[in-house]
Amino acid sequence: MNFLAHLHLAQQCNSHLAGNLVADFVRGDPYRQFDKDIADGIKLHRFVDSYIDAMPEVRQCRQLFGADTRRVSGIALDMVWDHFLARHWQQFHPHSLNEFINTARTEVEPYQHNMPEAYLLMMNRMWQQNWLLQYQYSETLETALVRMASRRPKLHQLALTPAVLMANYDQLEQQFFLIYPQVETAAKNYQPNP
Repeated sequence: MNFLAHLHLAQQCNSHLAGNLVADFVRGDPYRQFDKDIADGIKLHRFVDSYIDAMPEVRQCRQLFGADTRRVSGIALDMVWDHFLARHWQQFHPHSLNEFINTARTEVEPYQHNMPEAYLLMMNRMWQQNWLLQYQYSETLETALVRMASRRPKLHQLALTPAVLMANYDQLEQQFFLIYPQVETAAKNYQPNP
């Protein structure tokens, strides 16, 4: 799952939204670095990532990628899950996607203190360029993956993944509707252990 899904799951679990967003930028024990509510959010994010990576349905989806892209398939799938969530938002949330994003931004932006510089830069870009709303369009998905590949040379294979996602679009969309409700249930049942 990517930013949108992590925010959605955090809200459903009454978890700290900024904690769930900063998780990919934090190494080690979050309880030594942040207040408990933010650290709990980081732990929820990490739980969701490990849960989804272990799901048989997700492992099956990774097999759609060839040897040249399988190493980065998890990132591409995270992006496509956010795309499907945005595209079918009304099935998962009572408010519009735009309302949700505005509320999330209002809750997240005050938390700037003690946050990694890379996180702050990424969040600034995300809010300014309205990534979360744009996720609903497949063209945005392709653009985002190609940009990621160009910015991070170790992930250059990401530029090849949009073709795989589009070739298997219907199958991945069906899988999303099987995967996401399971992730929602698991997240709601998760209890962080400091």
